[in-house]
Amino acid sequence: MPTADDVDLGYAYTLAPEEAIKYFESKGYAIGFNWHDVQTVAHARAFTVAGVMKLDVLQDIRGGLQSALDYGDTWQEFVKNLQPLLESKGWIGKGLVADPETGELQGKQLTPRRFQTIFDTNIQSSYNAGRYEQQMANVADRPYFERVAVMDSHTRPKHAALNGFTARADDPVWEYIYTPDGYGCRCRIRARSQSDVEKYGLTVQNSEGRMVEVEQEYGQPGKTIKTMGLKMPDGSVYTADPGFGFNPGKVAFQPELEKYYYESARQYVTGSLTGPDFALGVKNVAQLDNQQRYPLAVLSPSQVSKTAAELQTVSVSAPVMQQLASAATPPALSDYVLIQQTIEQAEQLAHDGKAWRYSLQYGERWSVATVEGDELTGWQMQDNPGE
Repeated sequence: MPTADDVDLGYAYTLAPEEAIKYFESKGYAIGFNWHDVQTVAHARAFTVAGVMKLDVLQDIRGGLQSALDYGDTWQEFVKNLQPLLESKGWIGKGLVADPETGELQGKQLTPRRFQTIFDTNIQSSYNAGRYEQQMANVADRPYFERVAVMDSHTRPKHAALNGFTARADDPVWEYIYTPDGYGCRCRIRARSQSDVEKYGLTVQNSEGRMVEVEQEYGQPGKTIKTMGLKMPDGSVYTADPGFGFNPGKVAFQPELEKYYYESARQYVTGSLTGPDFALGVKNVAQLDNQQRYPLAVLSPSQVSKTAAELQTVSVSAPVMQQLASAATPPALSDYVLIQQTIEQAEQLAHDGKAWRYSLQYGERWSVATVEGDELTGWQMQDNPGE
């Protein structure tokens, strides 16, 4: 069984995607498009990208199908055009085929145009997670973090504006702007000592009074989530890209499910709940960072309408998972899939003025999930749904 010590993630990040895959395979890792190929901690963080790829492929297929329907194409015509559609989207080349029902990519030839962005970001997140642990282990000698941008023609202006930003390692700002904080982000965090600060004339800043809550567009146009941003000297507010805004050393990446068709998103959630990253979270639930959230269920359009939900995705937070784990009968890993089914296939739905209760009969008992806003707040097995 390979270990993280066997792999030089810094070296892997410099490789082209195909070469990086060969490098990981040479270290004993079995890279694949299936969730269950992902067995180690590094894979759990860096290669859950497989499910995100499937979602994006399905989204593009669905868009192409809608276009075909709009123009009156037959199903045969759509199937005929499917290959060039996915080629034009940058997913595949000759020899790689996509299953239009699952989004599964099969074959040997990868084209990296879109895969590279997802791959690089996840590799960098995995690398920086390990780097963060090293930095915190040495924080007594290097108590400051400096954000460093590449500063070339490809660096986005708002990332360039944070180049050189320096604050104490324990400043709350790093909970939201530790890199990478967006797809394609090449910025890094450099640990600095007091002598470094003096030698290089670095200005140590403090985020106190500068962190503000903002509404950020998330998923579908018009839908927003609340996130934290850093007020900049020019009056603008810096925020991480949607779906980021967390410290990858503490929190595992999760995709932005709001932009996907609900049935495809449900497939992803099921894969996530039965995959290695979530299994690690349940196993080490007491050590989860409070910011960690996992997608738990996806509401159908009719459920969104009935509950007046702002988001279609229902998530479970680390504090709630810890609360459930401390119950007399804590949920097993498989019970989280039951909770997903309870919400998505509820036979009874009730509102108590504050939260929605989703109930599904399971054997002789009822599985009851309580949802407030877009968060699971409780779950239990009951003899009756109205207890």
